[in-house]
Amino acid sequence: MNRAPCLLVLLLALAGCARNPMPDVTGGAHPPKIYLQMDWYAQADHGGYYQALVKGYYREAGLDVTILESGPGIAGGQRLATGTVQFGIGQGDEAIVEVARDIPVVIVAAQMQHVPMALLLHQENPVNTFAELQGKPVMTVPGANWINYLKRRFHIEFPIIPLNFGMAQFMADPNFIQQCFITNEPYYVEKNGGHPKTLLLSDSGFDPYRVLVGNADFVAQHPRITQAFVTASHRGWVDYMNGDPTPGNLEIMKRNVQMTPDFLAYAYTVFKKHHLVEGDPAKGETIGGLSRSRLQEQIDALQLIGVLDRTVTVDEVAALQFTQNQ
Repeated sequence: MNRAPCLLVLLLALAGCARNPMPDVTGGAHPPKIYLQMDWYAQADHGGYYQALVKGYYREAGLDVTILESGPGIAGGQRLATGTVQFGIGQGDEAIVEVARDIPVVIVAAQMQHVPMALLLHQENPVNTFAELQGKPVMTVPGANWINYLKRRFHIEFPIIPLNFGMAQFMADPNFIQQCFITNEPYYVEKNGGHPKTLLLSDSGFDPYRVLVGNADFVAQHPRITQAFVTASHRGWVDYMNGDPTPGNLEIMKRNVQMTPDFLAYAYTVFKKHHLVEGDPAKGETIGGLSRSRLQEQIDALQLIGVLDRTVTVDEVAALQFTQNQ
């Protein structure tokens, strides 16, 4: 249920995609084989990619795409860094840290404008703000970047319980606090008779993108294929969020028996309520879009809390041309 913390105007974009399928990037040769590594089991958070797959958007782009699920103990990041897979998804802050460690990855698009990561609490828990976490144990992935951010921003300290990817401790203890995705764990708590509330991490000021990341060597050597993949993925996300998500959801349920129509509908409602995927148009946010200034803010925040091995630039961590060319 849990996971390690381990893209113009939308109507015009959707209409344009429908009228103009992307050209075959191979010129008629065998379509290039592309592997997309997920960061967890199939779920709504990945819906746009499954939509692109089952509706043939990757195939129309001249690509042969395989989506690989993940889970505890699967080294998806290592697969991406070594080039075993060409693309993966994850947290924008983690990608920036990896670039600063000279790991060959690069952000090519936003999967979500805002991460759905939050702290999960029971309604009766007296903690209602981040500052009130002082001294309260939190179950999460040790070393997650947001931990140091919260401690520095709110001048607090709190002990960490290593994440065990379960919900038993939370359900048994009304004062328990753990990491969650607002698209996921609150649903299960409600279904099991609990009354959850959340503190969305983006409200703390820690607001990285969820990102589509490429192997840096592959992206540099194959810009046309990368562009085709990013654009087809964007088409899938626009269709999933503004059309009928059923095709993608059926594929998700086929791959993950824990997913149900009710649960997927819940996650979709959360996407819409919190503008996770499309962001705020008034701020220039769009599906898949990346902002140079916002990426710089994320770099500065990570530099401030001392998690970057060296200074990095926006152009090192992200290849902005692929979203600009959609």
